[in-house]
Amino acid sequence: MAIYSGANIKKHGIAFFGNYLPRNCGIATFTHDLAEAVARLAGTDQEIVVAAMNDRQEGYVYPERVKFELRQDYLIDYTRAADFLNFSNVNVVSVQHEYGIYGGDHGSNILAFLRNLSTPVIVTCHTVLENPDTVQKEVLREISEYSQKLVVMSDRAVDFLKTGYGIASEKIVCIPHGIHNTPFVDPNYYKDKFGVEGRKVLLTFGLLHRNKGIEYVIEALPRIVKEFPLTTYVVLGATHPGVLANEGESYRLGLQRRVRELGLEDNVIFYPRFVELTELLEYLGATDIFITPYLNLEQITSGALAYAMGTGKAVISTPYWHAEELLADGRGILVPPNDPNAIADAVNSLLRDEIRLNAMRKRAYVYCQDMIWANIAQKYLDIFNEVSGKKATRKPIASALRTPLEATNVPTPKLEHLLRLTDDTGPARHARYTLPDWRFGYSLDVTAATMVVACKYHRDYKTDESRKLMEKSLTLLETLIGEHHSDSVSNGLDYNRNPQGIATEDDIGIAIWALGYIVRKAPAHLTVIANELFHQILPRSAISSPRGAAYAVLGGSNYLSSFPGAAAIRRFTRIQVSLLQHFLTTPNWFPSLNG
Repeated sequence: MAIYSGANIKKHGIAFFGNYLPRNCGIATFTHDLAEAVARLAGTDQEIVVAAMNDRQEGYVYPERVKFELRQDYLIDYTRAADFLNFSNVNVVSVQHEYGIYGGDHGSNILAFLRNLSTPVIVTCHTVLENPDTVQKEVLREISEYSQKLVVMSDRAVDFLKTGYGIASEKIVCIPHGIHNTPFVDPNYYKDKFGVEGRKVLLTFGLLHRNKGIEYVIEALPRIVKEFPLTTYVVLGATHPGVLANEGESYRLGLQRRVRELGLEDNVIFYPRFVELTELLEYLGATDIFITPYLNLEQITSGALAYAMGTGKAVISTPYWHAEELLADGRGILVPPNDPNAIADAVNSLLRDEIRLNAMRKRAYVYCQDMIWANIAQKYLDIFNEVSGKKATRKPIASALRTPLEATNVPTPKLEHLLRLTDDTGPARHARYTLPDWRFGYSLDVTAATMVVACKYHRDYKTDESRKLMEKSLTLLETLIGEHHSDSVSNGLDYNRNPQGIATEDDIGIAIWALGYIVRKAPAHLTVIANELFHQILPRSAISSPRGAAYAVLGGSNYLSSFPGAAAIRRFTRIQVSLLQHFLTTPNWFPSLNG
């Protein structure tokens, strides 16, 4: 995700918050193009800032305009982004919303950003579902509560927000998808650039995934080529990064295999790469018919469709929501999904009738002239001017998403730092920044806490490092607790492994907590040792402090979860609970925490 900060005509900062990669298709391209258009309209005397989302660990190479980067699944980055903007010269934030951009359950991480932002927010909704599930509906409704305005790109989306989400009409603004200002030219002007001169060119572009429906155009080609042999179908675009990570190039390779099976090698060209805007517009310029054979009909916005119509292309499309709206009144042809014969009929009918094809091209081009980016940027600037200076909306609704720290929202834990602080004996008592400070040796409380952390990590990831860290910590605990006949527990060891001092009540409580946790959660070979140590330390645990008693209750509770019939442990735990109850009913008990 990238943050753009720009300024409008009234010279106040504007931040654009969303995916930002100018050579991508989809929302990333939209964010880039909108920010650039706003910057041109606002003038060069004002700073332009952007914030961008990273959906991979290594991030992306962004232009200088990107001033802040977020990691998709790190919840803390969203609050830091809000802080960054709160301390910047920004008066309005424009958020691009689609459920798949942000981390968390249906993109709920974006709520952490909005809750901490002190600036008015305009949200552009790139996906509006007619029948959202409970969480999708809740996320968008709460986004609406934090927003001054919601921008959508079609009349159908306006209806969905009002009827399906209960959002007031005065909060909703409809602004079409922007397009680039290009001349209306003969496709033959560009064809020699791509080696397709004298041929009829069909084009589908955008990030490849299985819902694109490209296979149905390929299945339609034998009928098209039979009547118009000099036809070339161009498939332009890289495989979607998410698809590439999960299944590689299997979809594209399957398409290419089918092309060979049908003997269409001379009629299909794959360009599996990103292209910059100038080159994309040249591909569109060389196109006779643009095809969007998408299988998902619940698509409320298509930038590819808008760009194609804006360059004056005849369009054949399945009837997804945005296509139904833009291609009405003869501006294109709608065909059923999964229907190669319908695609072949539509293509052949246009190629047979050049007058009809050119009339369709002109209707699409004229219809889209109000959608050029300069006009769209002005509409956004009007809204930014309207809300600038207003207080950020603070009307949080009751929501289970208010506590979003779930497994999908936090990064994968790492043991590197803990391992760095641990030697063959155990973890260091203190550190200087990232390095162990061995002057202070080892301590009972740090060793106990390290053992619990290693056990929790090992339950999820089962690594050799976590197992060895548990074993090392438990061995050191055994040394500090001492022999059966000992009356006390050692507080720690110096670096030469000599005992140091007597453990405090709080430290003993922490050790009981850790041993109880190991008894309940650790592998069997460690549970046996922890059980013995648990019974050794109990007779030496005359606890009278609230912190020590609280840890002891946790340890006893964990132990009893595995061995509920352990009467001695049950009696011990009840004594600690009674002690805590005593503290809670005693006035001014809390200073004893520091006693």
